[in-house]
Amino acid sequence: MQCCKGRALGISVAVAHGVFSGSLNILLKLLISRYSFLFLTLLQCLTSSTAALTLELLRRLGKVDVPPFSFSLAKVFGSVTLLSTLQSCLTLWSLRGLSLPMYVVFKRCLPLVTLIIGVFVLRNGVPTLGVSAAVFLTTCGAALAGAGDLSGEPVSYVTAVFAVLVHAAYLVVIQKTGHEHSFGALTAQYTIAVSASPVLLLCSFASLDAIHIWTYPGWQDAAVGCTFASCILLGCLMNFTTLHCTYINSAVTTSFVGVVKSIVTITVGMLAFKDMEPTTLFIAGVVVNT
Repeated sequence: MQCCKGRALGISVAVAHGVFSGSLNILLKLLISRYSFLFLTLLQCLTSSTAALTLELLRRLGKVDVPPFSFSLAKVFGSVTLLSTLQSCLTLWSLRGLSLPMYVVFKRCLPLVTLIIGVFVLRNGVPTLGVSAAVFLTTCGAALAGAGDLSGEPVSYVTAVFAVLVHAAYLVVIQKTGHEHSFGALTAQYTIAVSASPVLLLCSFASLDAIHIWTYPGWQDAAVGCTFASCILLGCLMNFTTLHCTYINSAVTTSFVGVVKSIVTITVGMLAFKDMEPTTLFIAGVVVNT
């Protein structure tokens, strides 16, 4: 019975992660493409600050069981914080210059990179033959789908490659930290948010996002404000489910969730944004890694 409950929890967290992550990608692309919202550093800062302030308030009210922030706690999650912040930045900049379907194609390579890094970093990280075969097919499909597409900005392709590398390292380090320490996913999110928020605040002023945001004409449209607030909320939820899914499942499982959600994301991207025409190779690649 306990095994069934644990498996049900793992599946439900993975599904929630896929829903939150896919929804966030769609709304971010909507903000960037349709509303020309380019204040990405500020958006990342507000997402981190919202999570930090909310969890701090809940901690003080006794609603969540997380220890108070300390430098020793920050040291435990130091590498996770660094990789989390970096992968968020790279993801946002990739979405800025790539079509949503092509961005998803890059993300489909995440299981392979996660698997390779996991072999060298994690104990017992050698995968089974079935997992290796599934990862190989997924990556081949992604390569086939992306072949010949040069419609995006060249810098965005490079950024997307680094986003996949850093994201994979982030997931593996989360799993490694979870095995070595007894802290839960909520404590991890709290520590990451508190540690990263001051740095992101400085970056938002250095990039002038925090200054130019006040003259952004899109605020006159109520839809922009709603989409902006939804991105912050979904960002907080996605970060937590990323940590929780990796803690109770594995880094590879979390990376595979992106493959499942990508069918919906690709469809919405092609229909809603019309920034990429589906080619025969693209459709064949999607079929292969689905």
